[in-house]
Amino acid sequence: MAWSLKPMIWISDAMVGTASIKGFDQDNYLENNELAVDAMKRNNAGEALPANRFPKEMYAEYKDKKEKKQPDLFNAGGTWTVSSACAAVLRQFDLGDGNLYPVKLFQHDRATPVEGEYYCLNFGNQKAAVLTDQSPNIDRPYENQEVYQPPLVMKDKDIAVSAIALDGPDIWIDTKMRRAFFVSDPLAQALRAAKVSRPFKLRECIVL
Repeated sequence: MAWSLKPMIWISDAMVGTASIKGFDQDNYLENNELAVDAMKRNNAGEALPANRFPKEMYAEYKDKKEKKQPDLFNAGGTWTVSSACAAVLRQFDLGDGNLYPVKLFQHDRATPVEGEYYCLNFGNQKAAVLTDQSPNIDRPYENQEVYQPPLVMKDKDIAVSAIALDGPDIWIDTKMRRAFFVSDPLAQALRAAKVSRPFKLRECIVL
């Protein structure tokens, strides 16, 4: 496959809004909710975490709803999770200090498996590449804090990044951004080729 000659970086719109959230309870949350929530926050900040900070089983939250096969990327009760097909693509790239940890999904009865194989996604990498002053459409929710996030409706070239984003791991969290993660162009094209990119909602960044 021929990659684009133009340097490209992609931001995921999956963390914006609630469309990616699926109703599951995690075994580690049921055991120690404070520790589980801490792991979710650390993962969303791009920290590398060991397998024991992630659930090994998840259970459908709603008794009267049978969960079908899940998307290739989704938020299961607070933990970002991918399908086996998506995980197979991710493993071909540089995950840096990130990782994929197997997790079993069950229906509400905690015995009947949900169709498919799934992995918790530990982003595990940070970069400081977002150029807030040169991003045409970036939100700063708190005037007194240097915290930024994508707009509620994000389009291509709303967010600008410096060329340092081209170096290092193929998936990461930016230290200046919340509710977003980034992927390299080769990874984005591979996700598309494998037909697992749709739930990532990838938007092109400006690379300066």
